[in-house]
Amino acid sequence: MQSECERILTVPEEMGDVESPVVTGNEWVSLPDISPADADIATLNLIHMGSRGLVEWVGPDKPSGQAGPERAPFLAPYIAGHAGEVIALESSWEWERMADWIPCARTRISTASGDECTVTLIICAPVGERGFVIRFELSDLARAAGGQAAQFRVGLAGRWGATLNTIFTRRCMHVVNHAFYSGWTKSVVLEARGVSSVAALAVACNQPMEWALCGSDGAPAEEVQEPGDGVGQIEFSVWTSVSLEPGQTRAADFWFAANADPDGAATTSVHLRRVGYQAALAHTLSWLRSRSHRNRVPAHAARKAPDAMSRADYNLHFCRFFAHGKAIDTEELVMLTSRSPRYYVSAAFWPRDTFLWAFPAMLASDPVFARDVLLAGFTRHVANMGIHAHYIDGVLLYPGFELDQHASYQVALGSYVQRTGDMSIVSEPAVRAGLARFEEVLAELRHPEAALYRTFLDPSDDPVRYPYLTYDNALLWRAFASLAEIARTAGDSVAASRYADAAQEIRTAVCERLVAEGPFGPMFVWSADLEGGFELYDDPPGSLLLLPYYGFIDCNDPRFANTVKYVKSEHNPYRVAHGDYPGAGCAHAARPWPMHACNMVMAGIADCECLKLIAKAPLDGELACESVYEVGGKAATGGAFATFAGYLSVALAQAVTCDTTS
Repeated sequence: MQSECERILTVPEEMGDVESPVVTGNEWVSLPDISPADADIATLNLIHMGSRGLVEWVGPDKPSGQAGPERAPFLAPYIAGHAGEVIALESSWEWERMADWIPCARTRISTASGDECTVTLIICAPVGERGFVIRFELSDLARAAGGQAAQFRVGLAGRWGATLNTIFTRRCMHVVNHAFYSGWTKSVVLEARGVSSVAALAVACNQPMEWALCGSDGAPAEEVQEPGDGVGQIEFSVWTSVSLEPGQTRAADFWFAANADPDGAATTSVHLRRVGYQAALAHTLSWLRSRSHRNRVPAHAARKAPDAMSRADYNLHFCRFFAHGKAIDTEELVMLTSRSPRYYVSAAFWPRDTFLWAFPAMLASDPVFARDVLLAGFTRHVANMGIHAHYIDGVLLYPGFELDQHASYQVALGSYVQRTGDMSIVSEPAVRAGLARFEEVLAELRHPEAALYRTFLDPSDDPVRYPYLTYDNALLWRAFASLAEIARTAGDSVAASRYADAAQEIRTAVCERLVAEGPFGPMFVWSADLEGGFELYDDPPGSLLLLPYYGFIDCNDPRFANTVKYVKSEHNPYRVAHGDYPGAGCAHAARPWPMHACNMVMAGIADCECLKLIAKAPLDGELACESVYEVGGKAATGGAFATFAGYLSVALAQAVTCDTTS
């Protein structure tokens, strides 16, 4: 095992004081970076199985020396008056979220001629549809002088600079960026073209649409091609005219469709216009509300903590659509850390992330979908079951065995069967293969004398100091206990007895071999070598505080109570006791972790400090992040942490249910 000086940690860089974006999306399309200042859309992406990650449409590089983001936005909404003058929209939007997910922004504008009106901008990615709509609504006209209706032009200005393939990092794809107008479907098509199409977008309007295209030379064109590596750029604009009188509301809907090639994208744009904004919005609002935590939390509790419930559901929907999605080229369900490139290990699969953090939220909100997640995970990822990180297609990405990840499949399976009573999933071939693989790998990891199992990496994905971790083995106990219950329900008494015996042996070994004298008395150690060496420590991604949550120990057990005292005391070197939002971190990221606060809630030992952190801190624009600055509470590391957003949402809903956030 590596010594302390040899441990190679992959710690994240701190984010600094950055502005958190507005986000939205559905299973097909993600919009991870909408500017709250001017509603510009910096980038949009699709999951692409053939590229083993995300395919992104992004704007061109900004000239060096310009402030703000490195790239110009891919899309910018604009409004012009009757004389053609573009009306500035910066820093004037007021944002809200419809059903805690669909962004809606309002502002008041004035034309050069003195006409004033309210503009409402809604960005909706309808559930089940391959695309999204940007809706302009104009209302509340105040005319400078009476007479004719006011005339406006509303539209979108686009600058396509590069096509990126993103997994952990972004890299330009060796494709041709190809844009043209499809007269048959009345849409502007943006195709990323390799040997054949990688994927394509098409934009169209529900009203007569005008359009313009040009390449790097600036000359208007019917069709444009530029390199996908950012050397050139394609500029495009789409717009329509709106006539507005006092007392009226007028709207224009710009639909963006996505598909595997230009024909699919262009015809999908026709389909989306046929569905229409009102039907798409109504279906999506109903879908979101039926799956929300608010739909399950007692009404009186939700009314007492409306902000916490809103945050819980925002994170729930973020987890659903940014930690899961459909591949545009194969239509397969994909699970991944985050569809936002702002997360430093985006667009890859971690078993722990999917099955321990995202899965509880998916199971609570949509058990049918949770079943799909389990089957996709067992089908695609069992070959590398306990290994650090996988590409989205199941191929090994980042080696290193992690016992908690190995157990996570069975823990999720047990929670699904317990909640739904659906035993049919155990008969699925992929699940049966996964159960066999689970025990096959464990046989090589067991200590020769004690029923404890070793790991190479800890739950922060860093090398361990000692190989036998208390949390990991307690989670393994949970896995075996769950399998025993499933076997009993299935009437397989032999398997039930074998699993139950394995669970009991692990629990006995943990309580006998992984307890040591701490500053407050006997406590659970973080890790040990079973030869006298042990470590007092805690790690939010796999915390000792979760032992009661998984049913391993009672909250009132003195050994657990002493462990909690240690984690919250000055003896813990990663305890941050000062600032607006104190808490606990770890060697991977030393600032306070919202996950630590969630662990306290889920273990039933929440205090005011942890509740304030998850319910009141800014986080990453209210969305889950890895750690926060103790002063101010904004995201310090791991922004747009989509899998954790599910766990955060469950913890917030639990806190509200227990009436502890008000």
